[in-house]
Amino acid sequence: MKRLFDLANLVLLLLIGVVFFRSYPDLPARVPAHFNFAGRPDRWGSRDEMIWLAVLPAIATAVLYLMVAMVPRLAANPRSVNIPHKAEFLRLPAEKKEIYWAIYREFFAGLAAALDLLFYLFIRGSIEVAMGTRTGLPLKDALPAFILMGVLMVYYVWRMMSLPGKLIRGEV
Repeated sequence: MKRLFDLANLVLLLLIGVVFFRSYPDLPARVPAHFNFAGRPDRWGSRDEMIWLAVLPAIATAVLYLMVAMVPRLAANPRSVNIPHKAEFLRLPAEKKEIYWAIYREFFAGLAAALDLLFYLFIRGSIEVAMGTRTGLPLKDALPAFILMGVLMVYYVWRMMSLPGKLIRGEV
């Protein structure tokens, strides 16, 4: 599943780049910079401000992947990690711990994919508002991304909370 999330992240980041950079030359000088809860623009800025909106998903994805790479290394220090059954978990052999870290990496790759999908929808919507083809962000279009994010959070948090105990008991 992680490979699927990794591929989704790559495709979404490329899609964001293509959509943004194809639209950038045609953007008006004044573009929406912020939206209210109804999806209507309530602050406007220069089109150069939208560059940050296009770069932010790549930065957020990189931070999530960097965090995932660092946490297992930091986990060697018992005070730096918060895992159920921590003392017993830290005594497990490396191959058992790796099962947990694989789920951890999968969760954050999925979270990054859901965030990248949200960014794509908001960037596309912002461009459409700036071009005058919409009057506000299509917030209902983002509902699947929010649902995906919620399902991922519930499923993976449940797995990450229950897995250490199963590993300790030898159920996995």
